[in-house]
Order: sequence, then structure tokens, then C-alpha cells
Amino acid sequence: MKPKENELKIALDEAERIREAEEDQHYLAQCLIYLQQRNSDLEQVLEHLEKYLRFGQPVEEHSALIRLVDEIREREDTIDDSKGFGL
Repeated sequence: MKPKENELKIALDEAERIREAEEDQHYLAQCLIYLQQRNSDLEQVLEHLEKYLRFGQPVEEHSALIRLVDEIREREDTIDDSKGFGL
């Protein structure tokens, strides 16, 4: 079941608190934060992809898709594993 927006915010706030307090023995908070960021990135890709396909595959949307995918890949490559976000 999809959580309500306020429930997701509460869970993410608590995950951040747990991670900062170094109480995340089983890495649940770390995983929640990572997956939420990844989901947000993929939602942006989907948004641009829908525009790209809906409006006759315009060059601007194609360029935006390429930039966004490159940014996501770069961010994934530069995640500092010592902070515990790399999976």
C-alpha cells in the first residue's frame, strides 16, 4: 500500500534522524533514504520520457533526458561509501 505523503515525510525524517544518530544497525534508514532519492531521480526521467514520447520526440526533451541520465549516473558514481549510501 502506498504511504500518504505525510507518512512518507515522517518516515524519511525519522530515517535521517536514525542515520545521523548512528543507530542504523541494520541499514534500514540508509536504504530508505537511498531508495527515496533514487525514486525521485527516476520520476524525473519518467516525466521527461513521457514528454519526449508524447510530443513527437522533440530534440529538447531528448537532450534533457540525456543530461538527467548522465547526472544520475554521475551522482551514483560519486556516492561516498563511507557515509553508507552505496548499495
